[in-house]
Amino acid sequence: MNRKGDGMNPLVSCIITTHNRAELLKNAVRSVLQQTHPYLEIFIVDDGSEDQTQEICQSWTNEDSRIRYIRVPYPRGANHARNVGISYANGKYIAFLDDDDEWHADKIKIQSEVLEETKESFTFCSKFLAYTNEQHQVVKKKLSVEHRDVIRYEDLLTFNWIGETSKIMVATTLAREVQFDENLTSAQDYDFYLRILKRGYIAVNVKEPLVNINIHSGPRISTSTKAKYKGQRKIILKYYSDMTKDQKRRQLHHYRMLEWSRNTFRNNVYLKKALALYPWWKDWTLFKRNTKIILQGYHMRLLARRTIQSYAEEPVRVKLK
Repeated sequence: MNRKGDGMNPLVSCIITTHNRAELLKNAVRSVLQQTHPYLEIFIVDDGSEDQTQEICQSWTNEDSRIRYIRVPYPRGANHARNVGISYANGKYIAFLDDDDEWHADKIKIQSEVLEETKESFTFCSKFLAYTNEQHQVVKKKLSVEHRDVIRYEDLLTFNWIGETSKIMVATTLAREVQFDENLTSAQDYDFYLRILKRGYIAVNVKEPLVNINIHSGPRISTSTKAKYKGQRKIILKYYSDMTKDQKRRQLHHYRMLEWSRNTFRNNVYLKKALALYPWWKDWTLFKRNTKIILQGYHMRLLARRTIQSYAEEPVRVKLK
C-alpha cells in the first residue's frame, strides 16, 4: 500500500482509544474498516483494559495490516491515550474515534477532501445522537447540526460548538504541536480546540452528519457531573481573560449550575442566583442542559440525606464587572 496516499487521497491516521469496552469496540473498528477513503492506518490505543480487548485487537492485527495495537500498561486516561496515538501517526491528517462511537462510511473521505480543497488544518462534522439499549442496538436517533460555516476562537469561547473528538479531523503536524492536556478530567476536547483556534486557525464545518455518538447506559465522562464540574472550572480559569463580558457570564452560569448539581448542600437561593447570571431560557441548548442539571441536582440532594459527602475543591470565585 502507498503509505503516503496520492493527490486528493492523503494518508489518514485513525486513532481509536479504548478502555474495557471490547464489545463496543468491535462496532467502532468495523466502522473504520468500512471507510471509503483508500489510504488509512489504524491505531487502537488500549488504556490498560482488563477485559478481552487485547486478544480481540491482536486478532485484528493478524487479519488487516493497516491495524496496529498499542497497549498502555495501566490506565492513564483518554487524553494520554490520544497523545500516544498522535506520536505514532504517519498520516497527513489525524481522525479520532472513541470506542463507543461509530463513523459513517464516507467520513474520512469527505473531511480529507475538505481539508485538501480549503488548505485548512482543522475540520469537524455534524452527528447523530444514537440512543442504544443494553444489547447495543440503536432505538432512537437525533440529528445535531451546527449551522455556521466556520468556527473561530472568539466563537468557541462562548461554548464548545464543535463537540466530540469523534467528529474532527486535524493536520498531524498541528495535533503534535498542541496535544491534549492530560491534567483535565473533562472538557479535554474543548481545551484542545481552543488552543488550536487561538493560534489563528479556523474550524471548517462539514454540515453533513458523519458520526454516530452512541448514548448508552455505560459510564461516560460526559454523564459525570463531578468530572464536568472540574473540567469547566479549569476552562474558565484558563481562558477567562480572553472572554467578553457576556461570555464570562455564560461560562460562569454553566459552571455554577454544575457546582449546584454537584454540591448537595447548596440551597435554592444559590440556584436562583446561578440561573440569573444568564438568560438561559432564551438559548435552547442551555435550556436543555440546565433542565437536566436541575433534575440531577435534586436527585443528588435526595441521595445526600443518606450519605454525607464533603468536597475538598473550592468553587471558582470570580466577580463579574
